[in-house]
Amino acid sequence: MNWKIGNIKDQWLRVKHSVKFRNVLLFLIFVAIATVFWFIIALNDNISETFRVKLKITAVPDSVTFITDPPAEFHVTVRDKGTNILRSGVVKQPEMSVNFADYCHEGVFRLTNADIMTELKTDIGGMATITSSSLDSLRLYYTTSPGHRVPVIVKADLTPASGYMVQGTPVLQTRTVKIYSYHDEIDTVRAVYTKTLVKKGLSQTSVFEVPLQPIPHVKIVPSKVEVKVHVEPLVHKEVYVKIDVINAPQNENLLLFPNRVPVSMFVPMSKFGDENYQVCVQVDYNDVHSTNDSRVPVYLVSHAPGLVNVELKQDSVEYTLVKH
Repeated sequence: MNWKIGNIKDQWLRVKHSVKFRNVLLFLIFVAIATVFWFIIALNDNISETFRVKLKITAVPDSVTFITDPPAEFHVTVRDKGTNILRSGVVKQPEMSVNFADYCHEGVFRLTNADIMTELKTDIGGMATITSSSLDSLRLYYTTSPGHRVPVIVKADLTPASGYMVQGTPVLQTRTVKIYSYHDEIDTVRAVYTKTLVKKGLSQTSVFEVPLQPIPHVKIVPSKVEVKVHVEPLVHKEVYVKIDVINAPQNENLLLFPNRVPVSMFVPMSKFGDENYQVCVQVDYNDVHSTNDSRVPVYLVSHAPGLVNVELKQDSVEYTLVKH
């Protein structure tokens, strides 16, 4: 190993002291010097460059709320000497800072094209030529009204995965929002709605960020809310439900054997231990006269929401007619 390292050192010393190496090194030095001179000359020429310019509105009173938000930035194409371009747009991002009080009037903050060019010249430099700007003019509405709170209503289209169910209604983490407007129509707004939350194949409780539906001329704060959707696994349950008799006359009644029938269903896991599942099962007295059988049919009439695949395990029972 030592021999190999020593051999490499010897070869490097031979190359280092050779004429070819000195010529190559001298060539690279001249190339570097020429590049520096070319760069200096190029920076003295006029060039065009497009920058992202930040827009900053300063000295905005705390009582002011913009109904239409100002753009965070816009694009400006500038023609100037390379040195100025480097200083104005490359070393730091240009920023157009405007004073709120200079351009506000009776609920409107307005910048004309001339105003924008004047403000840009102040930041970029008076010698620069602004050839184009993506921001031609600016008109923002604002209000000094404190606004008022309204409730949020969730619109949702939720589908659970097989073997699961959406338990209850979606829960809002933020139940009210503030609304602002420069129009009197804000007084007619009683609630705001979320955009429809569409989720399919839900298999676990989740929280979603949902945008609110915009309202013309109205600012909603916040513009998004978090919605919690409770999802539970379904478990099989079988219970015995008492049968109710309907349409029996006052002087007659039916004795049923048995008077309870098994009902099969799937319930949310949190409801598995409940004893009353609010399942309604009935027999109709009128069916006694429409059949010669000793049995009467049993009907599943209704059940509480949240129970899935509710089925009778017995479709008829024996009966005895009793007169009072």
